[in-house]
Amino acid sequence: MTAAFLIILLASGIFILTYENMKDLYDAVRILFKKLFLSFRGTDFTEKGEVWEHVRILMGITLGMGKDRSVLVFFGLSGLLSLSSMVLLSGRVPLELNVLSSLLGAFLPYLMLLIRREKLRIQSSKEGERMLRELMDNYKIYYFNMKEAIDRTALSLRDAPRSKRILTGLSRGLDRAGSERSISRLLEEFSLSINTSWSNTLKNLMYFSLVYGVRVDEGMEDLGNTLKSARMVEEYSRRENNESSLMIKYMVPVIYLMTMLSGIRIFGLGAEKFMHYQFGTEVGATWFTILAMIYIISYIVNLFLSENKLDL
Repeated sequence: MTAAFLIILLASGIFILTYENMKDLYDAVRILFKKLFLSFRGTDFTEKGEVWEHVRILMGITLGMGKDRSVLVFFGLSGLLSLSSMVLLSGRVPLELNVLSSLLGAFLPYLMLLIRREKLRIQSSKEGERMLRELMDNYKIYYFNMKEAIDRTALSLRDAPRSKRILTGLSRGLDRAGSERSISRLLEEFSLSINTSWSNTLKNLMYFSLVYGVRVDEGMEDLGNTLKSARMVEEYSRRENNESSLMIKYMVPVIYLMTMLSGIRIFGLGAEKFMHYQFGTEVGATWFTILAMIYIISYIVNLFLSENKLDL
């Protein structure tokens, strides 16, 4: 019971300290829980409802695997991780801790997909200045025709693979769009693919140009100058905590190995006796599980916070 309380206390502290920077991640998990609840409440989960579609879109964005078979494998892997954790820890640790570790195992693949999506958004945001400059040039070259500028930029953009992919999808969608509503939906998807304030501003400029034919070259130039200033500030003020990353990735496992070797060679426990105390007793297994969960949570938080978007 004490171990479970400590885990809950640690998770609460991490949530409070990282909420501002990880709000998107927490909101995504909250929405998934809500969808899961509604699915189990009134719908057969095998009907491929809203949760299934949400995961399918997420896998398509992050891994390029948007087929139903991929989603089925994803849910199978999540269930396998949860079940494996439950079976391995059954009878070795308190029930509360077993349940917490099983939940972490079940949601670990989903959390990794969210982190990858955020990494892709960060990459797209850092390509924004190059994409916007190319778009502005084509907008002026083709007589303030935004549709033509988007098409040409999607073809000519170099060294910005994420932005090129997003613009290509927007270009193809606009070829099929036949109404103001469909154009608005496509531009909303474009903005959400990057999920920054400058992408939202660019979306609005594109909308007025595509729907109403308004010249937006001055607005795009102002946005480009602002984005350039934001990049200079971001480069100047960036403080990536390499020490914490190295500690999480390498120092913690090395310290555990040194503890194992010390117990075996200095205190004379022997490898078999050390393994018995660590994994064959409730106290040893409990604290090893707590340390493993803290390590996994710390690694996820570090991945999510190690780099920020280029935003205004």
